[in-house]
Amino acid sequence: MSAADGPVADGRPAASPAASPAADGRGTDGAGASLRPTLLNPVFWPEVRRGSERAVRSLADGLVARGHRPRLVTSYDGRLPRYDVEDGLGITRLPRVASRYLWRTVADDHAAHHPLATPLLAADPGDLLHAFYPTDATLAVRAAAAHHALGVVRPGGRDRRPPVPVVLSVMGPPDRAWAVAVRGRLEGLVDAARAAQVVTTLSRFAQERVWRTFAVRSEIVPPPVDLDAFCLDPATARHETPTILFASDPAGGAKRIGLLLDALALVRTRRPGTRLLVNRPVDGTLGRRLAAVDGVGLVDLDDREVLADAYRRAWVTALPSTNEAFGLVVAESLACGTPGVAFAGEGPAEVLTGDDVGRIAPEPTPASLAAALLGALELAEDPATPARCRSAVRGLGVPEHTARTLELYARAFAAVR
Repeated sequence: MSAADGPVADGRPAASPAASPAADGRGTDGAGASLRPTLLNPVFWPEVRRGSERAVRSLADGLVARGHRPRLVTSYDGRLPRYDVEDGLGITRLPRVASRYLWRTVADDHAAHHPLATPLLAADPGDLLHAFYPTDATLAVRAAAAHHALGVVRPGGRDRRPPVPVVLSVMGPPDRAWAVAVRGRLEGLVDAARAAQVVTTLSRFAQERVWRTFAVRSEIVPPPVDLDAFCLDPATARHETPTILFASDPAGGAKRIGLLLDALALVRTRRPGTRLLVNRPVDGTLGRRLAAVDGVGLVDLDDREVLADAYRRAWVTALPSTNEAFGLVVAESLACGTPGVAFAGEGPAEVLTGDDVGRIAPEPTPASLAAALLGALELAEDPATPARCRSAVRGLGVPEHTARTLELYARAFAAVR
């Protein structure tokens, strides 16, 4: 879906018949053939472990489980290209050969690997290009066009294969300030989105933001939650003292850890002894400042099993961020049976669908957030809360997300034939 008259009414695509393999051998899920989609993200594990990296990994797991052969093209801080296979996902990591030049010219340094990625993808884009970052969307459109042009001029006559379709997943709610902060970012995102066959966003909040800012229409596809890893465990009890978990990166300004600390002080006047566990930041100075606050402890949450255990043992997971497209940590927390707290008007408010699974603070103030946290702490004491929380996210599993993505892949193939 490219630019159109407005956002999709309900975020769901029209029903699509299962596609059949193309004449050139490109497979599709509906015909039992194996697809070879190429996923594009500028960074990946273990270097970065944010929401988009987890979404890419989970989608790859779902595709592999259905017999497809996904690969990921990304970048890393190394000197030579590297290829690995991790749990069925082929990963090509390319050096960031142009980062210093891009920094000098105020361009997005997430494009630093493009000089190597462009010829690689032009030669072999796979069956479909699926980009998870705006610069990678530009890369995908450019590589798809180059691949098609190479086929047209191939000796022996015109190449009859259809162009390689492009899917763009916008993993945040980009606004104009973000788009104009870096040279070429606004134009690149708009041009790539309009050239792509399908554009997706994570929530209605993000969908409306993308439409208002860029006049680009999109489908709503929430990120996948690994409901096998993030699950209830009756053998794991909550902490004895009321405990709030902050599982996001505290170094991110949009996550508003300072606002949460102010709210914690108010909560502790009503419920003395309440603790806040914060994901340990990479910045040691920030970590020491946080650890010096009364009631705050630091925890290492890089390991998925450790993170799931932290969700289960916490009483509440807090995400006081602004400009949040979805809030994966809230969904993962609910899957583990722990209620969440977020602010109204943001993506997480679409995940916390009722007062029986969390609280929505109506305004971004310490008092409003503290009231929401206190309400959620009371909710955690209800024995029926874990089951209700788990039920709220039962439709966000990896198989459901994979099936939804394959529906859109089929639409993308149909659009280029």
